[in-house]
Amino acid sequence: MNAKDTRRHGTEDFVTLTDLWRICKANRRWFVLSLCLCLGIAFYYLFTTPPLYMREAAVLVKQEQMGKSAVKTPSEEDFNNIGLVQQSTNVANVQRELTSLRVLTEVCRRLFPKECTTDADALRKAEGIRGRLKAKIENDKSTIVNITYTDPSPVTAERVLGMAVQVYNEQWVADKNLVTANASRFIQDRLTLLEKELGNVDDSISAFKMRNNITSLEQVSDIYLQQQSQSDAEILRLTNQKSMAEYILGILRDKSTRNQLLPTNSGINNVVAETQINLYNTMLMQLKSNLYGTSAQNPLIIKQEAELEDVRGNIFATITNQIKTIDIQLQALQGYNGEASSKLSSNPEQAKHLVSVEREQKVKESLYLYLLQKKEENEINQTYTSLNTQVIDMPHGSDLPTSPNTRMVLLVAVLMGFVIPVAVLFVKESMNTTVRDRYDIEHRSTLPLIGEVPLYDFSPKGMWQKLRSALRHVHRHHRTKDIIVVKTDSQNLINEAFRIIRTNLEFMTGKGHGGNVYIVTSGNPSSGKTFVSVNLAVAMAIKEHKVLLIDGDLRHASATRSFHSKSAGLADYLGERHDNIDELIVESQAYPNLYVLPVGTIPPNPTELLSGDRLSRLIAEVRHRYDFVLIDCPPTTTLADVDIIERHADRTLFIVRAGLFLRKRIPDLEADAANGNYKHLSVILNASDMGNRYGYRYGKRYGRYGRSYY
Repeated sequence: MNAKDTRRHGTEDFVTLTDLWRICKANRRWFVLSLCLCLGIAFYYLFTTPPLYMREAAVLVKQEQMGKSAVKTPSEEDFNNIGLVQQSTNVANVQRELTSLRVLTEVCRRLFPKECTTDADALRKAEGIRGRLKAKIENDKSTIVNITYTDPSPVTAERVLGMAVQVYNEQWVADKNLVTANASRFIQDRLTLLEKELGNVDDSISAFKMRNNITSLEQVSDIYLQQQSQSDAEILRLTNQKSMAEYILGILRDKSTRNQLLPTNSGINNVVAETQINLYNTMLMQLKSNLYGTSAQNPLIIKQEAELEDVRGNIFATITNQIKTIDIQLQALQGYNGEASSKLSSNPEQAKHLVSVEREQKVKESLYLYLLQKKEENEINQTYTSLNTQVIDMPHGSDLPTSPNTRMVLLVAVLMGFVIPVAVLFVKESMNTTVRDRYDIEHRSTLPLIGEVPLYDFSPKGMWQKLRSALRHVHRHHRTKDIIVVKTDSQNLINEAFRIIRTNLEFMTGKGHGGNVYIVTSGNPSSGKTFVSVNLAVAMAIKEHKVLLIDGDLRHASATRSFHSKSAGLADYLGERHDNIDELIVESQAYPNLYVLPVGTIPPNPTELLSGDRLSRLIAEVRHRYDFVLIDCPPTTTLADVDIIERHADRTLFIVRAGLFLRKRIPDLEADAANGNYKHLSVILNASDMGNRYGYRYGKRYGRYGRSYY
């Protein structure tokens, strides 16, 4: 296969940009319809979609540490860096909590009380608001959170933003006060217990002095205090720490307190333990917040509970180690005191007992004063609470709606109005495997194309082609008057097409009566061969050529129904029921010079009749009596009749119907012609769409048909 053949057989199926432009231009009415439809949908969307307005606000998150000790005393040195809440506010947590269902549910209850009569209603409403509420940190180094909300009502949008910040602040204060309240309850319980113990110690000292008639033990006390002043002070401090540590350890051992906050005013003088307690309280409050609106089976909740249990275990281990350390220190100090006591063994027993009781009194008194100080700090922190956020930009926004974007919607509609028909036409054209027009024939073969017949609608009202195809069988029996479309003085497109075919046949036949017998056949049923045969015969007769039209389709007699025919015809002659052919030929009343040989009686064995010698005698007789002899034959794909008739003909007119004949069969048709299966085969393209992408104006197409093909 040479380069030219490769071009013919390998590139014609590809839809080029030029082809696409031509088909789009030919189907421009669909672009108008698509554009109108898309714009209609766009306008409907714009009119039915409520406008949405966006409002935004900015919130500054304060980073200072909260809950520092508010009251300072000389003993504060022993309890350094101990407070209620010692942590910086997490900006990411604030960003998340501003859009949490916990906050938004309360917002819905306050702003939409009629719509949120139950918790489920409030939760559903909050989920809807959450989808339109956005919170974003301004940048990596900033503590400003920008929050935006879109709503059909700008007033509602502003109210939602303001209420969300307000509810968050209130819940933050409530959480902070809850921690303070728990610490206050712990301190009050310890104060009550210490008051009772101090009272018992005071009563014991008073009773001892009265019983032993002791008024002053200053000398004994001075000697004892001089020797043990340092150890007593250290024992006092360690005893306080151990007492507080044992109390916290008891809370950790009690399973009923697992969901309670741990006291942060412990005074155990262990920075690690205090840090762990603060972390534990923070994680517990976060867990309680996350449990709101979900279940305990949530994987996130299970993970947080596991982390909380790990922190609780770490606190337990740290406190236990602290107690062991204190015990070791106390043991060492007590050993020192034992040595000092041995030096005072000569002192009265009363003095030693009194000193021991007074020491216990001082320890409990010191712890009591410390707890009083912490109680006052809690009261101050609870009374004077500073919010951790500050609104720096009140809710504001443009008066123009942000959605829908009218310009964008209309632009998309216009683009879709053009893109949709282009895509549909491209896909349709790419999937079309049939012959589309003359270029498909010319690019795939060298077969002579002697003319195109445009698509003709037989309906008097111009019914659609699909409807006519659906009624093909009914239409076939009621179109005898409509099949002839060639008129004497008509200048329409289809008449011009048959005139050009007639001219080309005249040029091909030449003068004289040689080579004037044509068979008209096709590769598919319903290709329009009878339509072409009848109208071509009429076109030749109008030009005063003596034409004989033979209906060679002995099974359907399609051409016979187009004329007033006798009851006898070709089948009767071939069957030897009539011997005089002139008696069977019908002369047309409407078109002089046009003669028709009908089928006559439809035989049961048409192939056998055609195989006889009478057909050759018939064609030999009429060949010299008429200028043109046209034989309307059946399709070639299913019957052997065409092969028989073709032996007696001079030329073959093969009808290719656009949209029906497959393009891949064109090379096969050329091969059959080259092998001698068809004599001097010429192609007529039927049902061609003169306005398609491949064609030009009809009058310009046929300038090349005047050349000789043989």
